[in-house]
Amino acid sequence: MSKQYNLCKCKAFVFDMDGTLILGNMALPCAKSTLRYLKAQGIKFKIITNNSSIPNNLHSKKLTKILNINITDSEILSSLDHVAKFLISNSLQNGVYPLLTSKSQEYLSNNYGIKFVFSKPNIILVGFDKELTYRKLERACRFVQNGVPWVLVHPDIRCPTAKGFIPDAGSIGKVIELTTGVKPIFTAGKPSKDFLLLVAEEFGINITQICYVGDRLYTDVKMALESKATPILLLSGETRENDLRTLEHATLRKLNVFRDLCELLAAIRGCYRYSHKNTLYFRSTFSNTR
Repeated sequence: MSKQYNLCKCKAFVFDMDGTLILGNMALPCAKSTLRYLKAQGIKFKIITNNSSIPNNLHSKKLTKILNINITDSEILSSLDHVAKFLISNSLQNGVYPLLTSKSQEYLSNNYGIKFVFSKPNIILVGFDKELTYRKLERACRFVQNGVPWVLVHPDIRCPTAKGFIPDAGSIGKVIELTTGVKPIFTAGKPSKDFLLLVAEEFGINITQICYVGDRLYTDVKMALESKATPILLLSGETRENDLRTLEHATLRKLNVFRDLCELLAAIRGCYRYSHKNTLYFRSTFSNTR
């Protein structure tokens, strides 16, 4: 089954990071050329990531180095920003016990005034803690069993790297949930549609005018579909072609599937080359038989 979609209606492109633009410390094919083309055309874009192991300024530095193109802090939005807004809006910014790296704690403290404690917490914050120790995990579980609520910064089970997948925040959260029998009171980041709505609000456009590009079904695609953005799925990261066969037919029909950014860039270039037309459709080379 071939697929058709309209890219010309999109006033902004939003990209996932890991598995979409980069893989570990390696740039994925056409990542640099895609972002350079959007910059040259004056097309708005934002890179949003669930990766809470480092703050936005380190994400931008990492991308700038890997892609050899200047990525500013303002072009990054992470699950740390989303969870901080949730904590503040619910008056939960004080007395936070962190399962987060020291750099991420510093970012939340300096940029949002989050107050961290290591005893008698009011809430537990569970993220992609690459500095995790058994002691920290044990204390978090005991706090939760004593009635302290917990928040998951993002639900990613595993993070793709050049050497394979590694445990992510969702895996750490599952340990706490299975140990205590208590679910988080809130899960930030993708696939929450509110995460993508933050970008639409910043750009001053309707969410339907955003093309969202990602590689995961349970975070990227789910968020795009639930927010009414245009979902673009790449097969360059976690999702493989066989995974699409597990989707409901109605969901599959809404997906725009590209094998990689090179294929997507060709479509974008064609769209804006003929942007004077009201509508211009592109046919994906991906086909799926059910």
